[in-house]
Amino acid sequence: MAINIKYRPLKAFLLAIHTGSFTHAANQLGVTQPSFTALIQDLEEVLGLRLFERTTRTISLTSAGEDFYSRIQRPIADLEEAYRSLADLAAVRRGNVALGALPSTALTLLPAAVGALRHVHPALKVRVVEAHNDELLAMLRTNQIEFAVAAQAEPAPDLTFTPLAEDCFCAVYPAGHPLGNVRRMLHWRDVLRYDLILLSQGSNARQQFDRAVRDEVGAPVTALRYDVTNMGTAAGMVRQGLGVSVLPRMALPELNLTGLCCVPLGDASARRYIGVLHRRDRSLSPAAQALIVQLEAALNDISQRLLPLPPLSATEGPAARDMTQPATGPSVPRRPEKSSPRKQKHPKD
Repeated sequence: MAINIKYRPLKAFLLAIHTGSFTHAANQLGVTQPSFTALIQDLEEVLGLRLFERTTRTISLTSAGEDFYSRIQRPIADLEEAYRSLADLAAVRRGNVALGALPSTALTLLPAAVGALRHVHPALKVRVVEAHNDELLAMLRTNQIEFAVAAQAEPAPDLTFTPLAEDCFCAVYPAGHPLGNVRRMLHWRDVLRYDLILLSQGSNARQQFDRAVRDEVGAPVTALRYDVTNMGTAAGMVRQGLGVSVLPRMALPELNLTGLCCVPLGDASARRYIGVLHRRDRSLSPAAQALIVQLEAALNDISQRLLPLPPLSATEGPAARDMTQPATGPSVPRRPEKSSPRKQKHPKD
């Protein structure tokens, strides 16, 4: 036989026991005393048993009422705790979020976004996994992370991609290098003339470079001299005059680029969109949504420190911005203040 179990009469029953009075219990439940008495009577009718012995002054449990109380006290408390817990999740008063990020986005966007999130939702816990783009997609599909801040190399029917920003790759070379004498926009073919310091196989930067050189330039990458894992290492080797590197524009504000020049490449194949990827068959948790809001805000702030995206057609004009000199002119972004050298985490992308 199916039993119509209602929470409100059960809560009224427990309040009556805890207060020892229908009047006080009705006040706590927020109903009139006649309405409260009706709730108890409905419960007794459903159960087919009398639960209380009542007089004009006192109430006491019957033996059936005592047995019923011993059985429902803990389950009702657990049910209420479950409701409170989910309400906290919905209101982002607590929760956990695990996300993945390309090292270039983790280096620049994540610290500011997570810091802002802590001010707004201090009880949230965040776990960040830095990995190559292909690794992030694999972790998404196996539920190791809830979402990723990554590039979408090609459409994936099982994933949803929401663009955050357009990014590009930049040639990085020491001041005084011959690339600084090029009086037009730089392209892949320009950097191929020199020894290259590239990020390792598996990184999105390396994949995009190899694909562009193969499909558009039609040249083998014979100039590769150094294969490194971390962007900070690449920048340091460029500073030593060991070659030219190609690094993501998004990461440049957080790298030590003293004495280096950085020029966005004008090839269409040097562009990429950075965005939020998550599984199409799963909804983002309130905690994840709150973090994405902060990521968008952090991106708006960091955009003022990024080099401008170049037009996709070759134009005449100065090719580079020397990172050792103050930036001037309305078309050049504000240069961040120099900071003292600090130990880097050796990001990779």
